[in-house]
Amino acid sequence: VLRKHRGLFGSETNMKKVIVSGANGFIGKWLVKEFVEAGIEVYALVRNEENHFIKNDNVHFICCDMKNVVNIVEQLKNKRIDTFFHLAWEGSTGDKRADYKIQLSNVQYSCEAMQVAKLIGCKRFLAAGTITERIVDEAIQNGRVPTNLIYGICKKTTHNILITLSTQIGIELIWMQFSNVFGPGNRTGNLISYTLSTIQKGEQPEYSSATQPYDFIYIKDLVRAIMLLGQNEKLSHNQYFLGSGQSRVLREYLLDIPRALGLDIEMGIGQRADDGIKYQKEWFLTDGLVMDTGFKTTYSFEEAIRETYRNW
Repeated sequence: VLRKHRGLFGSETNMKKVIVSGANGFIGKWLVKEFVEAGIEVYALVRNEENHFIKNDNVHFICCDMKNVVNIVEQLKNKRIDTFFHLAWEGSTGDKRADYKIQLSNVQYSCEAMQVAKLIGCKRFLAAGTITERIVDEAIQNGRVPTNLIYGICKKTTHNILITLSTQIGIELIWMQFSNVFGPGNRTGNLISYTLSTIQKGEQPEYSSATQPYDFIYIKDLVRAIMLLGQNEKLSHNQYFLGSGQSRVLREYLLDIPRALGLDIEMGIGQRADDGIKYQKEWFLTDGLVMDTGFKTTYSFEEAIRETYRNW
């Protein structure tokens, strides 16, 4: 009989053993810790042995570069792992987003990770996507394609290939589109990370006109959403956007940051040129996620900003 665990998402789950690739990344670390809180056994794939960031009998670290992910099959095929969470992706931030060799390698490694998931007996494969996938077609049609969009192109390509591969080999694919994730420990240079680090230096952050619809989600809420998708045995979709469900114009978010911190800071809105890429408000809808999992955020944007800054 499969034992059910009761985690901090407040309901029972049939997840007993999971595997997490990219476990040493920002999202991966938080997700592993939440699995531990829920009493779920985790096989955490990390690049090197120095990345053992938690000591717990329920966490088994496996040193494995994604280019060699097929090598773990013999080690794990009899462990009865039911769910694979694929978060590993080299070059998700910074200049490496424009490196086509790195990005194309990620496409291949993601496909091989799905093959591994099937070979070790997983029933479900949850993979991390990005909202950046949504702007690819429009950017190409308009002829405004920055080189760092290679990242989004390869994420979208990975999604399409995994849809085909999952049907071919017989494993359920759940594609999770992330937007702007922030929280303590995030040094990726994304919008919130850039803003808080700049404020901490006593400098003025600079932005474009910030008129785009946008969505931010706190890391603690994000990992809850991921876990809920993993635990729900019957999902009605194979793709979900994981966000706060409260998208707003970016300018409003930015102006809320100094207010939340109680600081009198001039935000440099309009001091950078717009990139010409347009986001659509409907891209940030979480209706499917809420309907299938009951997910609700537990932190307001202001609360999450204060907690992130306190633990910066």
